[in-house]
Amino acid sequence: MPLIPINDVEDERLAGYRELLSAKASRRSGLFVVEGQLLVERLVESSFAAHSVLVDERRIGLLPEQTDDPLIYAAPAQLIENLVGYNFHRGILACGQRKPQPSLSDIMPQLPSPATIMICVGIQDPTNLGSILRSAAAFGVNAVLLGCASSDPFSRRVLRVSMGAALTLPLIESSHLTDDLNCLRDDFQFERVATVLGNAEPLERAHRSDRIAILIGNEAHGLPAEIAEACERRVTIPMQLGTDSLNAGVASGIMLHHFTRVASSTRS
Repeated sequence: MPLIPINDVEDERLAGYRELLSAKASRRSGLFVVEGQLLVERLVESSFAAHSVLVDERRIGLLPEQTDDPLIYAAPAQLIENLVGYNFHRGILACGQRKPQPSLSDIMPQLPSPATIMICVGIQDPTNLGSILRSAAAFGVNAVLLGCASSDPFSRRVLRVSMGAALTLPLIESSHLTDDLNCLRDDFQFERVATVLGNAEPLERAHRSDRIAILIGNEAHGLPAEIAEACERRVTIPMQLGTDSLNAGVASGIMLHHFTRVASSTRS
C-alpha cells in the first residue's frame, strides 16, 4: 500500500495516536498504540487488526512486511514528537483495534490440564503490570485475570514493558472478581494460591496442583485480606536483611518460575 504523507499534527487521521496520552480516551475509542519496530511487527502478526502505521518519513525501512496492509502514514519526526508529546526515537508507531473482552467462561473450558493462570488484583502501576504480563508469557501461563482496579493491559506503557504480551496472552478483565474467583474453584477446579507477606507457606516448599491460580496483589497493600483468606493456600517468599517486600513484577516472576518450573514435578 502506498505511503500517505501527513504534514499537520491536527490531522484527524492521527486521532488514534493522540489518544495514547489518555488511557480512558484510548478505551473509549477502542484503539491502542504500540511503539517501535518489534511491537509493530508483533501487532501486524497478531490476531488484532492493525488500523494504521505511522512512520518517520526518514525511516521507512522500519515498516514490517504486511499480509493485510493497514493504512501507512509517513510524517516528519518533529510532527510525531509534537503529536505524542515526548522525545520519540523509535521511528514507528502503529494503532491497533481492541477486540471484545472474553469472559471467564469463554477461556477456561479451553484450557488444558495442567494449567496455570495469574490473577492480578489491583495492579495499578503500568510498569508492574507490563512486567507481570511479560513473565506470564515467558513462563507459559495459560491466561491472566485482571481485577477491575488494574491498569489497562493495552496502555502504551504496559504494551512496551511487556513487549506486546497482551497481543498473545488470553486476558480477562473481571468486573466481579469475587464471583470469578469462586467460579474458578467451583466450576473449573482451580486451586487458588495467594501470594502474601508474613506467616504463610514458604515458596520453596510449595507444591502445585494440576490447575493452579496464582494471585498477586496491589503494589502498596497486597491482596485484600478477605481475598487472601478465601484462597485454598497462602504462600510467601522468605526474605532476608530486613527486606519487607518485593516489587510486584519481581515477586510474580519468582512465583511463576517456581510453580511452572520447580514445582511441576511435585504436584499432590
